[in-house]
Amino acid sequence: MHLEGSYIFSAPREAVWEAIMDPEVMGQALPGGEKMERTSESEYLGVMNVRVGPVQGKFQGKVELGEVNPPESCTITVSGRGAPGFISGTGAWQLEEDGDSTIMHYVGDVDVGGKIANVGQRLMESTAKSITRQGLESLDAQIQARLAPPAPAAAPEAAASETAPPPPRQAPPPPSTARIAMETTKDVASDLASDYIPAEQQKNLLFFGLGALSMWLFVLLVQSVQKR
Repeated sequence: MHLEGSYIFSAPREAVWEAIMDPEVMGQALPGGEKMERTSESEYLGVMNVRVGPVQGKFQGKVELGEVNPPESCTITVSGRGAPGFISGTGAWQLEEDGDSTIMHYVGDVDVGGKIANVGQRLMESTAKSITRQGLESLDAQIQARLAPPAPAAAPEAAASETAPPPPRQAPPPPSTARIAMETTKDVASDLASDYIPAEQQKNLLFFGLGALSMWLFVLLVQSVQKR
């Protein structure tokens, strides 16, 4: 499976590089990510909960960095294994300055096996692209939170002699499981529709699919409230 694309961050290249190299930030940004920790200068261990079609489960894996050229480029080697199967791959990304923004160019090749390999190449590629997009958007939100100035402190009262310190900046929470599922379903449906359904019918089908998914999530929410 081949992945390739680009993404524009509204941040300086150094800030993007620092965020990518921070395991705490990446652990929050990865859709389905449950843990990310650095074990050496070039190796990370992580746990990720992934769903591809009917197959879902946790992967425990290792990410190894190579040819590190800060703050510009890096190559990566990934390997992981879990109940859904196994995954291995190599890739590279490059950060290009573009005024006050940064363009990330990424490319990678991944091999999968086990249950997850039985869902079909097209569905797997669409899911991988959706997860990649969601991860980059979440990483962008994490970077913006890091760059945002602290909120101004409240005006001191007349009798106060000292100004209260400003509250710490809060990073946005990682995307919820429901949001990841909804976004992935929307992306996969749109991607598959572009191959098999005439353009004039794609919009109606997408609205129908999203409506059905929203109704399903609403029913689950009502059931969970009734059980409390």
